[in-house]
Amino acid sequence: MAAAKGTFSFQLSGFPAANRDAQVTLTNSATGQTVTRSPFLDGSLTIRDLDPGLWNVKLTHPNVIQPVFSQTVRLFPQLIPTFVPIPLPPAIFQDTPIQDIPDANLGPVQQAVTSIRDSIAPLQGKSPGEVIRASDWNALASAVRDLADNVLQLTNLVSPIGHNHPEIETKIAEVQDNLQSFAQSFGQSLLQFQRELETENLRETLTGVLDAAQAPQATRDELLGRIAKLNEATQADPSVFTSQLASTGNRVLSVVADLVTAQPALQSNTNVQKAQQVAQQYAAAGTATTATTEMNIYKRTTSVAGNKLATVIARP
Repeated sequence: MAAAKGTFSFQLSGFPAANRDAQVTLTNSATGQTVTRSPFLDGSLTIRDLDPGLWNVKLTHPNVIQPVFSQTVRLFPQLIPTFVPIPLPPAIFQDTPIQDIPDANLGPVQQAVTSIRDSIAPLQGKSPGEVIRASDWNALASAVRDLADNVLQLTNLVSPIGHNHPEIETKIAEVQDNLQSFAQSFGQSLLQFQRELETENLRETLTGVLDAAQAPQATRDELLGRIAKLNEATQADPSVFTSQLASTGNRVLSVVADLVTAQPALQSNTNVQKAQQVAQQYAAAGTATTATTEMNIYKRTTSVAGNKLATVIARP
């Protein structure tokens, strides 16, 4: 009898304009199977005949660097589709152009200054000793006054006193929000990646310890089961994930100590030493309430266990 299959039903909401180019990628946590589909223009998407279990759901869009949505969802073997709402925050797609402020109209000033120039043109060319008539003096004084008024008007047009630029302020605020969103998204992705490295490296180390000790199947299932639960919690809050990590560290120390007591020769095993050092760091760190504090834990485990990324990449 064929194994029961499951169906995912997705619904994108929040910014309909992004539905056209959005792409949903599913990755089976157990088998690694990957399925990629694009939703309809109304944001709906149904994917059938999938193996039940944990699937990582990732929504990407070509206009956004980081995934818009990433979450691990359990698919149930049932006829009714497992519904997954996917929000699309409009803010991450916003790119408001800088407001076009009309240029100041300098035409009236230019016309007035031209008129002043023409009005005093007849006054030039006086000879030495020639009498300046009152009418000439008055025309010159009026021209100077009018010129001063136009210069004042010009300064108000091109350089207002105490002015601001609301269109630039709006754009800067938008850019700042986008940078904050990117930093937050990038930080979450980096933290999740580091968690995956930690759990995978811990799994590899414990597998080496259990194999060397020829540990009972119950012990193997218990420790590797804890690692599996850590994998399921890689997107959890730092306090939740590090609490599980500290609990796992304490249990690893206890089990490895029992194995070494039963087989003293194991103490010289590289995996045993590495497992004890890393587990000690997890247990001593306890629960971290912020991502920064949690990353500091991984800095310490890297210093005692070596480059985890290089280990994972080099693994066949």
